[in-house]
Amino acid sequence: MSRSGSAIDYRLGSFYALVTAFLFATQEPFSFLAAERLSTIAFVCVTQVALLISIPLLTVRHESRRDFIALLRDPSNYAKLAVIFAIGMSGLLLYNLGLAHAHPIIISAILNLIPFWAALVALIVLKVPIPVSPGVFFGCFAGAFVGAMAVAWSQLDEAQKPALGALADSFLEGSWVYALPVPLCSALGATLIGKWFGNYRESAAIAANFFVANVLLIPTTLALLYGRSELKVDHQLPAVLLMIAGTIIAASIGRVFYQISLTTTGGDNGFVTMFFNLVPALTALISFAMSWRIAALHFSFDPLFFVGLALIGVSLVQFSLKSWRRPARAP
Repeated sequence: MSRSGSAIDYRLGSFYALVTAFLFATQEPFSFLAAERLSTIAFVCVTQVALLISIPLLTVRHESRRDFIALLRDPSNYAKLAVIFAIGMSGLLLYNLGLAHAHPIIISAILNLIPFWAALVALIVLKVPIPVSPGVFFGCFAGAFVGAMAVAWSQLDEAQKPALGALADSFLEGSWVYALPVPLCSALGATLIGKWFGNYRESAAIAANFFVANVLLIPTTLALLYGRSELKVDHQLPAVLLMIAGTIIAASIGRVFYQISLTTTGGDNGFVTMFFNLVPALTALISFAMSWRIAALHFSFDPLFFVGLALIGVSLVQFSLKSWRRPARAP
C-alpha cells in the first residue's frame, strides 16, 4: 500500500473510506448479542482476545511481519504506542461515562461529529487543509450529519424513541458532555498513527498498537473476571464467537483500511471520516440481512431511513466531486 510521501489520490481515498465505513458498520450487529449478555469487563476482554487473534492475520505477509517486528524492536516507539493507547482508553472511558445517563440518540449525534474534529486534528497535527472550501465542507457535513441522525432515529423502536421532554431532560442532565471528546480521541489516535508510524505498513502499525493494548488489558480483565467468578462463557459461546468475528472485521481490518485511507489522502482525516456518516445506514442494512438468523436484530422500513440515506448520499457525492476537482496537494 501507499507509504508516506506517496502521491495523494482522493479518488482512491474515497474508495478506501467507503470500504472502511462498511467494515465499521459490521461491529454493532455482530456484537449485539454479546453486548446484551456480557458484563462490561467481559466485553472488553473478549474484544482484546479478538484483536490478539487478528495480529497474525494482519502480519501474514512478510512485509507486514517485518515492519511489525521492526516497530516493536525500536524502543523510541514505546512512548508513542503508550500515548495512542492512553488516547484510545480515554475515549472508551468517556464514552461509557457519557452513555450512563444520556439518551443514546444524543451520544450518536456527538459521535457523528467526527468529521469536524478529524479535520481540525489533521489541520493542527499535520497542517493538512480541508480539500474544499469551508462552505462546501460544512454544507456537506451538515447534510450528511442530518441524514445520519435521521437514519439512526428511524431504526429506534417506538419504545426507544423518547418524547421531546424526556430528550430535553437527558440533554440538560449533562452527562453527554463526557462524550464530546470521544470522536476527537478517535480522530487523534488515527492521525498520530499515520504521523508517527507512516514509514511502516498500516497493518503492522495497527497490529503493534493492538499488541500493546493486549499486553495491558487481557491479563487485567482476566484477573478481574477470575475474582468475580465470571470466567465461564460456555452458555454465551455463539454470541462470543460472533462478536470475535465482528471485531476482527470492523476493529481490525476496518482500522487498517482507515489508516490506508489516511495514507492515500495525505492524512486528510476530515475527508476520510466524512464517509463514516454512512455507518448508521450500513449498520441497519447489515442488521436486516442478519435478522433472518438473529431475531433480536431488526430493520425498520421507515420512510425516514430512505430520506436520511438520500441526504447522506447527495452530500457525499457533492463532497467527493468537489474534492476531486481541487488542485493536487503535495504529500
